Amino acid sequence: MRNINYYNLILLDLSYVHEVDWTANLTDFDWVYRVTQAGFDYSRGEVVEVATLRINRKDDLRQVFNSLRKHDIDIVYFMGINPGYPKYVKVIVKGNIDLSTRFLAQELGLLEVYAYYTNGVEHWGGFLAFNRESIDQFLKEVINYGKVINESLKALKIEDLIAANTSKLDVFLNSSEYRVLKYAFERGFFNIPRSISMDELSKELGLSKSTIDRYIRSSLSKILKAIIWREN
Repeated sequence: MRNINYYNLILLDLSYVHEVDWTANLTDFDWVYRVTQAGFDYSRGEVVEVATLRINRKDDLRQVFNSLRKHDIDIVYFMGINPGYPKYVKVIVKGNIDLSTRFLAQELGLLEVYAYYTNGVEHWGGFLAFNRESIDQFLKEVINYGKVINESLKALKIEDLIAANTSKLDVFLNSSEYRVLKYAFERGFFNIPRSISMDELSKELGLSKSTIDRYIRSSLSKILKAIIWREN
């Protein structure tokens, strides 16, 4: 397990031209592709995205689909949400995991908060990291596939994230995430210095350290998404 400091969270906000991906060459018209859900099929080496595409003209929609196919990205499903243009299209696509920005981030221990692509630029707002080393390594590797236009880092405190959403935690966390995060917070796991260790948490909750780690990571990512969506 990575050596994680849960009271030293960092949010990376990134604008990126992914030069080997389908997004980079679509710059001569306006479009927005907002990812609402993503996952990985490790057995097939694929990344799967559910997204909403906003497009202004039928010819532009054709160009987007052609670019997807040109880059060996399968369009599993698409459906127009509204009549006429500008049109919103719900799409599900599958692509090679090796060229995925989000897969690289996950392999380095970063948590994706949300992503949208527009006019040839990928906007990641962003990735939640538990140490600066993971971010530095990610930025070092991501330039092998494109160009970073802008990046910014923001330090976060766990108590601020939780305090901002205390009344709503049980709404957007599942029962296991809520129980573990609440217990860890109340027992002082996020205090400086810590009032309880991961080993002690594991014994008291009757869960493995890796399971507790997974629940905490997932919880923090959901909390941050809720804050960003509320602000926007």
